[in-house]
Amino acid sequence: MSKRTGTQLPRPAGERSEGPVVSSVWSTGTDSLTAQLNEGGYHEATGADPALMAPAIARYAIAALTRPGDVVLDPDCGAGTTIVEALRAGRHAIGLTGQRRWWRLARANVTATKARGVFVDGMVLVLDRRPGTAVAAATAGLTGRIDLLLTTLRPGPVGDLDGALERLHGLLAQYRPLLRPGGHVVITSAPQRHPVRYDLLDVPSRIAAVATAAGLAPVARCVALTATVRRGRTYTRATLAQRRAATRAERALGHPVALPAHHTALVFRSDPEASNPALTQPTPALPWPLGQHRSERGTQPTSAAA
Repeated sequence: MSKRTGTQLPRPAGERSEGPVVSSVWSTGTDSLTAQLNEGGYHEATGADPALMAPAIARYAIAALTRPGDVVLDPDCGAGTTIVEALRAGRHAIGLTGQRRWWRLARANVTATKARGVFVDGMVLVLDRRPGTAVAAATAGLTGRIDLLLTTLRPGPVGDLDGALERLHGLLAQYRPLLRPGGHVVITSAPQRHPVRYDLLDVPSRIAAVATAAGLAPVARCVALTATVRRGRTYTRATLAQRRAATRAERALGHPVALPAHHTALVFRSDPEASNPALTQPTPALPWPLGQHRSERGTQPTSAAA
C-alpha cells in the first residue's frame, strides 16, 4: 500500500488506536492507467470505460477502509476495476451494472482474476431490481453486511450532470440499507469542465449534497492523485480525451489550461450520528477536514456468495 501523507483528523472517541487511516492525499498516480491495467491483467477493452476508476485508487480505498474477508459493493461497476481490486485484496465483492456491455467485460475481468488463484467470492450482475431477479436475490440477505460501497460518478449522456447525480442518488438510497453500522461509502469523481465556458465545475460539492440527502454522513474529502512528481516536476497521466478537452479549453479561453492531476474521493459513513459537526460548517477555503481515521470494526460478515 502506498505511503499516506497529509493532515489527519482527530480519532473519534471510542475508536481503536491501531489500523490504517484515510489520508487527505492518496499517492495513486505513480503508474499510468495503462500500466495499472497491464499489471492487473485486465482485458484489453477495459480502458474504453469512460468513467473507469483507476485500479490504484480502488486499491487504496479498499486497503484503507476494509479488512480481508469484508464485503465490497459497487452498484455501478462499469468494467469492474473496483471488483477486481477488492478480490485481489482478499475481500468479497459484488458489482452491479445497467449495461450488458460492461457486465460482459466486468465478468471477464473477474473470471480472469479468480483464475489466477483468488479464493474469495465475487460476482457481477445486471441491474434489475424487480422481486425474484438475480440482483434482488443476491442483495436480499446482505442488509447490514456491506463494509464498503465504492463507486464513481458516471457521466450521463451528452454530459448530463444533473441526470448522473440523480442516478447516483437513486443508487445510494437503494443500497445504503445494505451497509453495516459504521460502514463506509467512497465516491470518486474526475474533474469536469463546463461544455461552453470550459471552467471547472464544482462536482464534488454536488455529490456531497446527493450523498447527504441519501442519509450518509460526510467524513473526508480527499485527493486521489493521477499524476506523479519526480525531481520536482509533475508528470500527468491524462487520457487522450482529457488532453483533447484541455486543448479545446485553451483555444476557447486563450490561455494555457492544466491537465487534470487528480480525482476527488469523497468518504462517507452509513450512520448519520458519525458526522463530524465541523463538516457541516461551510468555510471558503476548505469545506471539509482533510482526513479521517477508520471506524471501529463490527462483526465480520460471511461470504457474499459467488
